[in-house]
Amino acid sequence: MEGIYFYSFFWIIWMIATFFMKKTRQRTMLAAIALITIILSSVSLYIGSFCVTLSFLFLFFLSCYFTAKQTRRKLLYLVIAALTIAFAYTSFQLLVLFDPVWIWMDRTWMLAGMLFIICFLFYENIQSRLVCLIVGSCQGEILYSIISKRVAFSYIIGSFSFLDTISISAFCLLIWTLFEQIAVYVDGKKQIRGTRQP
Repeated sequence: MEGIYFYSFFWIIWMIATFFMKKTRQRTMLAAIALITIILSSVSLYIGSFCVTLSFLFLFFLSCYFTAKQTRRKLLYLVIAALTIAFAYTSFQLLVLFDPVWIWMDRTWMLAGMLFIICFLFYENIQSRLVCLIVGSCQGEILYSIISKRVAFSYIIGSFSFLDTISISAFCLLIWTLFEQIAVYVDGKKQIRGTRQP
C-alpha cells in the first residue's frame, strides 16, 4: 500500500515533536511541518499539463527556503550535492521504467537506500542531509516527470511513492544520527571514567 511509510514516519515525527520535545520554536515548526505535509498529501493541482501534489510543493519550497539561507560557498556545494541526487533519482526511475529486470527487491527501498548513501557521503550533520535529500529528490522527481511526459506516460509529481521514498531515506538518516550520538555519549562516559581512575 503506497503511502504507508510516509504516513507512519510523519505521524511519528508529529507525535515526538508534540509530546516529547521541549516547548521551543523548533519544536512548533517541526510539528507544523509534519502536520501540514500530511494534510496536503491528498490534494493535487495542475500546473500546465503536470499534476502536482501540494505536499510536494510544500516540501520543495520549504527546502528551497533553507537552501537560500546558506552562504555562497555552502550553497555551491549544496547545488552539486542536490544535482547528484537528482540525476541518481531520475536514472533509477528510468531504469525501473525501461529495464525493471535489474530491480531485485522493492524499488522504494532500493531508491531510498541509494539516496541515503549519497546524502551520507556529502554531509555530516542531519540538517544539511535532510535539506539536500529533499531538494535533490524533488528536482529528480520534476526531471523524471518531464521525461515521462515526452514518452506519453502520465505521472503525478509528488505521489505517495515519492513521499514513501523520502520518508524511508529521512528515517534512515535520523536513525544513523541517533547511533552516532549514542556512540559519542558512550565514548564520553568512558573518557570520564578513565580520568577518575587513579
